[in-house]
Amino acid sequence: MQPSLYAPHVDITRASLGFERVGLRLINRDLHSPDHLKQLQAIHSILDQVQISENALFLIDLQVVYRLIDLMVHKNPVIREKVCIILSSLCNFYQGRKQMMTKLSVVENLIWLIMRDRREIRYAAAYTLRCLARDRCSSEYILQDEKIIENLLKMIKHEHVGIVVLHLKTLEHLFEWDQERPLKANAFRLMVKLFESKDPRIVSGAMDCLTQLCKHDVGKKVADVYDLTFTLKPFLMSSALEIKISAVGLMEYTTVTTRSKWRAKECCVDLTKRLVVLCHCPNIPLLQLRSMQVLINLCDCPDIRHHIKMHWEKKIEAIKIRSHEQWDGTSETTSYCFETGHNYRTMCVEGVETIKNDFGDNAHVVNVHSYLRRLHEKKSQLLYAINWKSYRD
Repeated sequence: MQPSLYAPHVDITRASLGFERVGLRLINRDLHSPDHLKQLQAIHSILDQVQISENALFLIDLQVVYRLIDLMVHKNPVIREKVCIILSSLCNFYQGRKQMMTKLSVVENLIWLIMRDRREIRYAAAYTLRCLARDRCSSEYILQDEKIIENLLKMIKHEHVGIVVLHLKTLEHLFEWDQERPLKANAFRLMVKLFESKDPRIVSGAMDCLTQLCKHDVGKKVADVYDLTFTLKPFLMSSALEIKISAVGLMEYTTVTTRSKWRAKECCVDLTKRLVVLCHCPNIPLLQLRSMQVLINLCDCPDIRHHIKMHWEKKIEAIKIRSHEQWDGTSETTSYCFETGHNYRTMCVEGVETIKNDFGDNAHVVNVHSYLRRLHEKKSQLLYAINWKSYRD
Protein backbone atom coordinates (compact mmCIF):
# COMPACT_ATOMS: atom_id res chain seq x y z
CA MET A 1 0.00 0.00 0.00
CA GLN A 2 1.11 3.58 -0.49
CA PRO A 3 2.05 5.30 2.78
CA SER A 4 -0.46 8.10 2.21
CA LEU A 5 -3.29 5.72 1.22
CA TYR A 6 -3.00 2.86 3.67
CA ALA A 7 -6.00 0.63 4.31
CA PRO A 8 -6.32 -0.03 8.05
CA HIS A 9 -7.86 -3.20 9.50
CA VAL A 10 -7.72 -5.10 6.19
CA ASP A 11 -6.38 -8.63 6.42
CA ILE A 12 -3.58 -9.07 3.88
CA THR A 13 -4.95 -12.52 2.97
CA ARG A 14 -8.17 -10.66 2.06
CA ALA A 15 -10.17 -13.83 1.47
CA SER A 16 -12.36 -15.14 4.27
CA LEU A 17 -14.10 -17.74 2.09
CA GLY A 18 -13.56 -19.72 -1.11
CA PHE A 19 -14.04 -17.91 -4.40
CA GLU A 20 -16.29 -20.15 -6.42
CA ARG A 21 -19.48 -18.86 -8.00
CA VAL A 22 -21.23 -18.49 -4.62
CA GLY A 23 -18.25 -16.67 -3.11
CA LEU A 24 -18.08 -14.17 -5.97
CA ARG A 25 -21.78 -13.42 -5.60
CA LEU A 26 -21.31 -12.73 -1.88
CA ILE A 27 -18.32 -10.46 -2.53
CA ASN A 28 -20.30 -8.55 -5.13
CA ARG A 29 -23.07 -8.07 -2.60
CA ASP A 30 -20.61 -6.91 0.10
CA LEU A 31 -19.50 -3.98 -2.05
CA HIS A 32 -22.39 -1.95 -0.61
CA SER A 33 -22.22 -3.43 2.87
CA PRO A 34 -22.83 -0.94 5.72
CA ASP A 35 -19.88 -2.57 7.53
CA HIS A 36 -16.83 -0.54 6.48
CA LEU A 37 -14.43 -3.45 7.09
CA LYS A 38 -16.46 -5.85 4.92
CA GLN A 39 -16.61 -3.29 2.14
CA LEU A 40 -12.82 -2.82 2.13
CA GLN A 41 -12.21 -6.56 2.18
CA ALA A 42 -14.65 -7.09 -0.69
CA ILE A 43 -12.94 -4.45 -2.85
CA HIS A 44 -9.49 -5.91 -2.22
CA SER A 45 -10.77 -9.41 -2.94
CA ILE A 46 -12.38 -8.29 -6.21
CA LEU A 47 -9.09 -6.61 -7.14
CA ASP A 48 -7.45 -10.04 -6.83
CA GLN A 49 -10.20 -11.90 -8.66
CA VAL A 50 -10.40 -9.66 -11.73
CA GLN A 51 -6.85 -10.75 -12.59
CA ILE A 52 -8.37 -14.15 -13.46
CA SER A 53 -10.24 -13.86 -16.76
CA GLU A 54 -12.97 -16.37 -15.90
CA ASN A 55 -13.79 -14.71 -12.59
CA ALA A 56 -13.63 -11.23 -14.14
CA LEU A 57 -16.18 -12.19 -16.80
CA PHE A 58 -18.45 -13.75 -14.18
CA LEU A 59 -18.30 -10.57 -12.09
CA ILE A 60 -19.11 -8.51 -15.18
CA ASP A 61 -22.20 -10.70 -15.69
CA LEU A 62 -23.14 -9.89 -12.10
CA GLN A 63 -23.03 -6.19 -13.16
CA VAL A 64 -20.18 -5.39 -10.79
CA VAL A 65 -19.27 -2.43 -13.05
CA TYR A 66 -22.40 -0.52 -12.04
CA ARG A 67 -21.63 -1.07 -8.35
CA LEU A 68 -18.04 0.09 -8.83
CA ILE A 69 -19.08 3.24 -10.70
CA ASP A 70 -21.26 4.20 -7.72
CA LEU A 71 -18.24 3.79 -5.42
CA MET A 72 -15.97 6.08 -7.50
CA VAL A 73 -17.09 9.08 -5.44
CA HIS A 74 -16.85 7.31 -2.08
CA LYS A 75 -15.51 9.38 0.82
CA ASN A 76 -12.75 6.82 1.54
CA PRO A 77 -9.68 7.52 -0.69
CA VAL A 78 -8.57 3.87 -0.57
CA ILE A 79 -11.88 2.77 -2.08
CA ARG A 80 -11.69 5.45 -4.79
CA GLU A 81 -8.21 4.35 -5.81
CA LYS A 82 -8.88 0.61 -5.78
CA VAL A 83 -12.11 1.03 -7.75
CA CYS A 84 -10.17 2.82 -10.51
CA ILE A 85 -7.59 0.02 -10.59
CA ILE A 86 -10.33 -2.63 -10.84
CA LEU A 87 -12.05 -0.73 -13.66
CA SER A 88 -8.72 -0.56 -15.51
CA SER A 89 -8.57 -4.36 -15.46
CA LEU A 90 -12.19 -4.70 -16.57
CA CYS A 91 -11.49 -2.34 -19.52
CA ASN A 92 -9.50 -5.17 -21.09
CA PHE A 93 -12.76 -7.05 -21.72
CA TYR A 94 -15.28 -6.05 -24.35
CA GLN A 95 -18.14 -6.86 -21.95
CA GLY A 96 -16.62 -4.58 -19.30
CA ARG A 97 -16.25 -1.65 -21.70
CA LYS A 98 -19.78 -2.23 -22.96
CA GLN A 99 -21.18 -1.91 -19.44
CA MET A 100 -19.15 1.23 -18.77
CA MET A 101 -20.39 2.83 -21.98
CA THR A 102 -23.99 2.50 -20.81
CA LYS A 103 -23.35 5.04 -18.04
CA LEU A 104 -21.92 8.42 -18.98
CA SER A 105 -21.31 9.09 -15.29
CA VAL A 106 -18.14 6.96 -15.41
CA VAL A 107 -16.39 9.60 -17.53
CA GLU A 108 -17.73 12.42 -15.35
CA ASN A 109 -16.48 10.65 -12.21
CA LEU A 110 -13.05 10.01 -13.74
CA ILE A 111 -12.68 13.66 -14.74
CA TRP A 112 -13.74 14.74 -11.26
CA LEU A 113 -11.07 12.49 -9.71
CA ILE A 114 -8.42 13.62 -12.22
CA MET A 115 -9.03 17.31 -11.52
CA ARG A 116 -9.70 17.39 -7.78
CA ASP A 117 -8.34 14.34 -5.94
CA ARG A 118 -4.94 13.55 -4.47
CA ARG A 119 -2.04 12.46 -6.65
CA GLU A 120 -2.27 8.65 -6.22
CA ILE A 121 -5.94 8.68 -7.14
CA ARG A 122 -5.35 11.08 -10.04
CA TYR A 123 -2.84 8.61 -11.42
CA ALA A 124 -5.22 5.65 -11.04
CA ALA A 125 -8.09 7.58 -12.65
CA ALA A 126 -5.85 8.73 -15.52
CA TYR A 127 -4.78 5.13 -16.12
CA THR A 128 -8.41 3.99 -16.20
CA LEU A 129 -9.34 6.70 -18.70
CA ARG A 130 -6.37 5.77 -20.89
CA CYS A 131 -7.40 2.09 -20.88
CA LEU A 132 -10.97 3.06 -21.79
CA ALA A 133 -9.85 5.38 -24.61
CA ARG A 134 -7.80 2.70 -26.38
CA ASP A 135 -10.94 1.27 -27.97
CA ARG A 136 -12.36 3.27 -30.88
CA CYS A 137 -15.98 2.84 -29.82
CA SER A 138 -15.08 3.90 -26.28
CA SER A 139 -13.30 6.98 -27.64
CA GLU A 140 -16.49 8.05 -29.41
CA TYR A 141 -18.37 7.50 -26.16
CA ILE A 142 -15.85 9.51 -24.11
CA LEU A 143 -16.06 12.42 -26.55
CA GLN A 144 -19.73 12.82 -25.71
CA ASP A 145 -18.44 14.77 -22.70
CA GLU A 146 -18.25 18.29 -24.12
CA LYS A 147 -15.36 19.43 -21.90
CA ILE A 148 -13.25 16.28 -21.80
CA ILE A 149 -10.48 17.53 -24.12
CA GLU A 150 -10.35 21.01 -22.58
CA ASN A 151 -10.12 19.55 -19.05
CA LEU A 152 -7.32 17.14 -19.96
CA LEU A 153 -5.35 19.90 -21.69
CA LYS A 154 -5.79 22.06 -18.60
CA MET A 155 -4.43 19.31 -16.32
CA ILE A 156 -1.36 18.65 -18.51
CA LYS A 157 0.15 22.07 -17.81
CA HIS A 158 0.97 21.62 -14.11
CA GLU A 159 0.67 17.89 -13.43
CA HIS A 160 3.03 15.17 -12.23
CA VAL A 161 5.18 13.64 -14.99
CA GLY A 162 3.71 10.14 -14.80
CA ILE A 163 0.16 11.46 -14.99
CA VAL A 164 1.00 13.73 -17.94
CA VAL A 165 2.29 10.71 -19.87
CA LEU A 166 -1.04 8.92 -19.32
CA HIS A 167 -3.04 12.00 -20.34
CA LEU A 168 -1.03 12.31 -23.56
CA LYS A 169 -1.81 8.68 -24.45
CA THR A 170 -5.50 9.32 -23.79
CA LEU A 171 -5.48 12.51 -25.89
CA GLU A 172 -3.72 10.71 -28.74
CA HIS A 173 -6.60 8.23 -29.00
CA LEU A 174 -9.21 10.99 -28.70
CA PHE A 175 -7.48 13.18 -31.31
CA GLU A 176 -7.49 10.24 -33.71
CA TRP A 177 -11.28 10.28 -33.58
CA ASP A 178 -11.85 14.05 -33.64
CA GLN A 179 -9.23 16.67 -34.63
CA GLU A 180 -11.45 19.74 -34.80
CA ARG A 181 -12.19 20.09 -31.09
CA PRO A 182 -8.53 20.03 -29.95
CA LEU A 183 -7.53 22.43 -32.72
CA LYS A 184 -10.19 24.87 -31.51
CA ALA A 185 -8.95 24.36 -27.93
CA ASN A 186 -5.42 25.49 -28.94
CA ALA A 187 -3.98 22.01 -28.32
CA PHE A 188 -1.40 22.49 -31.08
CA ARG A 189 0.42 25.25 -29.25
CA LEU A 190 0.43 23.31 -25.97
CA MET A 191 1.89 20.19 -27.59
CA VAL A 192 4.67 22.19 -29.22
CA LYS A 193 5.41 23.72 -25.80
CA LEU A 194 5.83 20.20 -24.36
CA PHE A 195 8.80 19.64 -26.68
CA GLU A 196 10.84 21.54 -24.05
CA SER A 197 10.24 18.82 -21.45
CA LYS A 198 13.25 16.85 -20.19
CA ASP A 199 11.29 13.58 -20.02
CA PRO A 200 11.45 11.70 -23.37
CA ARG A 201 8.06 10.09 -22.73
CA ILE A 202 6.36 13.48 -22.62
CA VAL A 203 8.14 14.72 -25.75
CA SER A 204 7.24 11.51 -27.60
CA GLY A 205 3.62 11.66 -26.42
CA ALA A 206 3.28 15.30 -27.54
CA MET A 207 4.62 14.37 -30.98
CA ASP A 208 2.17 11.48 -31.27
CA CYS A 209 -0.70 13.85 -30.42
CA LEU A 210 0.49 16.34 -33.04
CA THR A 211 0.65 13.51 -35.58
CA GLN A 212 -3.09 13.00 -35.12
CA LEU A 213 -3.77 16.74 -35.38
CA CYS A 214 -1.74 17.02 -38.59
CA LYS A 215 -4.07 14.50 -40.27
CA HIS A 216 -6.55 17.39 -40.51
CA ASP A 217 -6.12 19.99 -43.26
CA VAL A 218 -6.11 22.82 -40.73
CA GLY A 219 -3.48 20.96 -38.70
CA LYS A 220 -1.17 20.79 -41.71
CA LYS A 221 -1.51 24.56 -42.22
CA VAL A 222 -0.81 25.25 -38.54
CA ALA A 223 2.26 22.98 -38.77
CA ASP A 224 3.55 25.21 -41.57
CA VAL A 225 2.97 28.28 -39.41
CA TYR A 226 4.96 26.74 -36.53
CA ASP A 227 7.60 25.50 -39.02
CA LEU A 228 7.55 22.03 -37.47
CA THR A 229 9.97 20.50 -39.97
CA PHE A 230 12.76 22.76 -38.69
CA THR A 231 11.61 22.26 -35.09
CA LEU A 232 11.76 18.46 -35.42
CA LYS A 233 15.17 18.37 -37.08
CA PRO A 234 17.22 18.38 -33.80
CA PHE A 235 15.04 15.57 -32.38
CA LEU A 236 16.20 13.25 -35.18
CA MET A 237 19.59 13.23 -33.39
CA SER A 238 18.05 12.40 -30.00
CA SER A 239 19.52 9.58 -27.94
CA ALA A 240 16.01 8.41 -26.98
CA LEU A 241 14.62 5.90 -29.45
CA GLU A 242 10.98 6.74 -28.75
CA ILE A 243 11.60 10.42 -29.58
CA LYS A 244 13.19 9.55 -32.93
CA ILE A 245 10.31 7.23 -33.85
CA SER A 246 7.68 9.84 -32.93
CA ALA A 247 9.58 12.71 -34.59
CA VAL A 248 9.86 10.90 -37.92
CA GLY A 249 6.21 9.81 -37.64
CA LEU A 250 5.16 13.44 -37.20
CA MET A 251 7.41 14.51 -40.06
CA GLU A 252 5.44 12.19 -42.35
CA TYR A 253 2.57 14.67 -42.09
CA THR A 254 4.53 17.93 -41.80
CA THR A 255 6.30 17.36 -45.15
CA VAL A 256 3.12 16.96 -47.21
CA THR A 257 2.39 20.59 -48.07
CA THR A 258 4.22 22.54 -50.75
CA ARG A 259 5.32 25.20 -48.27
CA SER A 260 6.95 22.62 -45.99
CA LYS A 261 8.85 21.04 -48.89
CA TRP A 262 10.35 24.37 -49.92
CA ARG A 263 11.29 25.08 -46.32
CA ALA A 264 12.92 21.63 -46.05
CA LYS A 265 14.98 22.53 -49.12
CA GLU A 266 16.87 25.08 -46.98
CA CYS A 267 18.30 22.27 -44.81
CA CYS A 268 18.27 19.64 -47.54
CA VAL A 269 21.82 18.36 -46.96
CA ASP A 270 21.58 17.72 -43.21
CA LEU A 271 17.96 16.54 -43.25
CA THR A 272 18.32 13.98 -46.06
CA LYS A 273 21.60 12.69 -44.62
CA ARG A 274 20.00 12.05 -41.23
CA LEU A 275 16.92 10.40 -42.75
CA VAL A 276 19.04 8.05 -44.86
CA VAL A 277 21.01 7.10 -41.75
CA LEU A 278 17.74 6.31 -39.96
CA CYS A 279 16.70 4.14 -42.90
CA HIS A 280 19.70 1.93 -42.12
CA CYS A 281 18.26 0.68 -38.80
CA PRO A 282 17.18 -2.90 -39.57
CA ASN A 283 16.56 -3.53 -35.86
CA ILE A 284 13.84 -0.85 -35.85
CA PRO A 285 11.56 -1.48 -38.87
CA LEU A 286 9.05 1.17 -37.78
CA LEU A 287 11.76 3.84 -37.93
CA GLN A 288 12.82 2.57 -41.36
CA LEU A 289 9.28 2.74 -42.72
CA ARG A 290 8.62 6.26 -41.47
CA SER A 291 12.00 7.60 -42.62
CA MET A 292 11.46 6.23 -46.14
CA GLN A 293 8.00 7.81 -46.27
CA VAL A 294 9.43 11.22 -45.32
CA LEU A 295 12.03 10.90 -48.09
CA ILE A 296 9.26 10.01 -50.55
CA ASN A 297 7.38 13.16 -49.49
CA LEU A 298 10.49 15.30 -49.97
CA CYS A 299 11.13 13.84 -53.44
CA ASP A 300 8.16 15.88 -54.70
CA CYS A 301 10.52 18.87 -54.63
CA PRO A 302 12.76 18.62 -57.75
CA ASP A 303 15.86 20.07 -56.06
CA ILE A 304 15.66 17.68 -53.11
CA ARG A 305 15.00 14.76 -55.45
CA HIS A 306 18.07 15.67 -57.52
CA HIS A 307 20.21 15.95 -54.36
CA ILE A 308 19.07 12.54 -53.07
CA LYS A 309 19.73 10.91 -56.45
CA MET A 310 23.21 12.40 -56.71
CA HIS A 311 24.37 11.57 -53.18
CA TRP A 312 22.19 8.88 -51.59
CA GLU A 313 20.77 6.58 -54.27
CA LYS A 314 23.36 3.84 -53.79
CA LYS A 315 23.05 4.14 -50.03
CA ILE A 316 19.27 3.71 -50.28
CA GLU A 317 19.65 0.67 -52.56
CA ALA A 318 21.80 -0.92 -49.82
CA ILE A 319 19.08 -0.61 -47.12
CA LYS A 320 18.73 -3.94 -45.30
CA ILE A 321 15.36 -5.20 -44.11
CA ARG A 322 15.04 -7.89 -41.47
CA SER A 323 13.54 -11.27 -42.19
CA HIS A 324 10.52 -12.46 -40.21
CA GLU A 325 12.70 -14.93 -38.28
CA GLN A 326 14.76 -12.04 -36.90
CA TRP A 327 11.85 -9.91 -35.78
CA ASP A 328 9.02 -10.45 -33.28
CA GLY A 329 6.84 -7.47 -34.19
CA THR A 330 8.20 -4.88 -31.76
CA SER A 331 10.66 -2.07 -32.31
CA GLU A 332 12.66 -2.48 -29.10
CA THR A 333 13.48 -5.14 -26.53
CA THR A 334 11.93 -5.19 -23.06
CA SER A 335 13.38 -6.05 -19.67
CA TYR A 336 10.92 -8.91 -19.17
CA CYS A 337 12.61 -11.73 -17.16
CA PHE A 338 15.64 -9.49 -16.67
CA GLU A 339 17.89 -10.70 -13.82
CA THR A 340 17.90 -8.08 -11.05
CA GLY A 341 19.92 -9.96 -8.43
CA HIS A 342 18.86 -11.93 -5.34
CA ASN A 343 17.20 -14.48 -7.66
CA TYR A 344 14.54 -11.97 -8.69
CA ARG A 345 13.24 -11.68 -12.24
CA THR A 346 11.21 -8.73 -13.49
CA MET A 347 7.62 -9.57 -14.41
CA CYS A 348 6.87 -6.26 -16.09
CA VAL A 349 6.56 -5.66 -19.84
CA GLU A 350 7.00 -1.97 -20.63
CA GLY A 351 4.95 -0.16 -23.22
CA VAL A 352 7.06 -0.91 -26.27
CA GLU A 353 6.26 0.46 -29.69
CA THR A 354 4.33 -2.41 -31.24
CA ILE A 355 3.95 -2.50 -34.98
CA LYS A 356 0.35 -2.16 -36.11
CA ASN A 357 -1.56 -1.37 -39.25
CA ASP A 358 -2.50 2.28 -39.77
CA PHE A 359 -5.98 1.63 -41.09
CA GLY A 360 -8.66 -1.02 -41.50
CA ASP A 361 -10.83 -3.03 -39.16
CA ASN A 362 -7.83 -4.82 -37.64
CA ALA A 363 -5.69 -1.76 -37.02
CA HIS A 364 -4.20 -3.15 -33.82
CA VAL A 365 -3.38 -6.60 -35.18
CA VAL A 366 0.33 -7.36 -35.60
CA ASN A 367 1.22 -9.17 -38.82
CA VAL A 368 4.97 -9.46 -39.23
CA HIS A 369 4.94 -10.91 -42.77
CA SER A 370 2.67 -8.26 -44.28
CA TYR A 371 4.53 -5.49 -42.46
CA LEU A 372 7.89 -6.59 -43.81
CA ARG A 373 6.38 -6.84 -47.29
CA ARG A 374 5.20 -3.29 -46.80
CA LEU A 375 8.78 -2.26 -46.00
CA HIS A 376 10.04 -3.77 -49.25
CA GLU A 377 7.29 -2.00 -51.17
CA LYS A 378 8.14 1.31 -49.48
CA LYS A 379 11.79 0.92 -50.44
CA SER A 380 10.86 0.31 -54.09
CA GLN A 381 8.52 3.33 -53.98
CA LEU A 382 11.38 5.47 -52.69
CA LEU A 383 13.71 4.34 -55.48
CA TYR A 384 10.96 5.01 -58.03
CA ALA A 385 10.41 8.50 -56.57
CA ILE A 386 14.13 9.27 -56.78
CA ASN A 387 14.30 8.30 -60.45
CA TRP A 388 10.99 9.87 -61.44
CA LYS A 389 11.14 12.41 -64.26
CA SER A 390 8.49 14.92 -65.22
CA TYR A 391 6.95 14.92 -68.66
CA ARG A 392 8.94 18.06 -69.47
CA ASP A 393 12.19 16.12 -69.15
